[in-house]
This record gives sequence, C-alpha cells and structure tokens, in this order.
Amino acid sequence: MSGFRIAVDTGGTFTDVVVSGPDGTIAVGKSLTTYGRVYDGFIGAVERAAQNLGLLGRDVLRAADVIVYGTTHATNAVVTGRTARTALLTTAGFADTLLLREGGRRNVFDSRAAYPPPYVPRRLTFELDERISAEGEVLRPLGESDARRVIAGLSGLGIEAVAVMLLWSVANPAHERRVGELLREHLPGVPFTLSHELNPTLREYRRASATCIDASLKPLMFDYM
Repeated sequence: MSGFRIAVDTGGTFTDVVVSGPDGTIAVGKSLTTYGRVYDGFIGAVERAAQNLGLLGRDVLRAADVIVYGTTHATNAVVTGRTARTALLTTAGFADTLLLREGGRRNVFDSRAAYPPPYVPRRLTFELDERISAEGEVLRPLGESDARRVIAGLSGLGIEAVAVMLLWSVANPAHERRVGELLREHLPGVPFTLSHELNPTLREYRRASATCIDASLKPLMFDYM
C-alpha cells in the first residue's frame, strides 16, 4: 500500500487524526493525548481511523506518503505563561521596545493608562553597544567586550533561552550573527533566536515580540518533540 496522507492535531485533551486514502476516502480517529510520549496518542488515533477503513494502524502509517502534524502545545504554553525564562538582547537605547510596543493604548487620550506588561520582563532585557543604519551601514561597531560581559551575566540569572533583536538587522545582520556566535561560545546548550532569521520585517516591536515568543518556546518544544 502507498499514497495515504495523515493529518494529526495534538490538543490539550484529545489527539485527532484524519487519514486520506489513495482513492480519496476519508477516515477520522480520536484518542486521549498522552503527555509522557506524544506518539502513543498519535498512533492510537491512527488505529481508530484505520479501523474505519478496515485496515491496521501500523499498515496505514507505513503506507503514508505525507504526515502533517499540528499541536496547540506552544499556544497553550504562551497563554498559561509556562514558557522558558527568556532574555532579550537589543540595541542600546531600545530596551523598552516590548514595553512601549508601537505607542498605542486602548484609549489614546488616557495618558494615565499603564502599558500592558512586556512579554519579556524589563529586568531581563539587556542593551548592547552597537548601531546599524537603515541602509545597512555600520554606524557603531558591536562592542564585543560589552556583549561578552552581558552574555556571561545571563548564566547566573537562570536564563533558559535568548532572543536577539538589534536595530536594522534586516538591512545588515552581521551584528546579530556575531552575537549568535558569542551565545554559542559562552552559553552552550541555551537556545536562541535571531530576529533577522525569524521575522525579517520592519517595525522593531513586531520583530522583537516574534523573536521573544519563538525563543521562549524552544526548550519546551524541543523536549516535546
């Protein structure tokens, strides 16, 4: 057999599977999500779907050409605050990017309204001495001794992941790449995300928030997968 397609969605309670046969026949299966080993819930749902086709789950799995996997595990972690303890490294002068966002409040005329709390606490946001222009020109070289000092200090803060968002790295990523090399050197085993690789778009807040979310999920999702 061949030509089967399997789509699986692992939720907080149930794991749902849709199996499409080579002739276009569709079958669905459901089982309880197994947190200790995700595969157990997945194969359980596949077996139930296969039964509806008069087949064995292991045969359908062996004959699958495509398996598409989705999960709410990451979304649930963000919503419940169970993400990794993450640090943000950014250009000097832009440590409040996550706090101020894009300057908007629900009521723009209420100057007393507090901004929502940032995704990464301000106390875990650190500035690096560097600056690149919008044209990609190096206005101020990366201060490597300063960067090494900041990175070395992260180990004593229980940091589990690092997000790096430097100004205009989308025009010239040299400084972000170098910071990545320093992180590998001084914090081996700690996952990190570079903003120009993840979300190479304009607007510092959007790039910073995406980078922090991605970094904060890496330890969780590595263990999960």
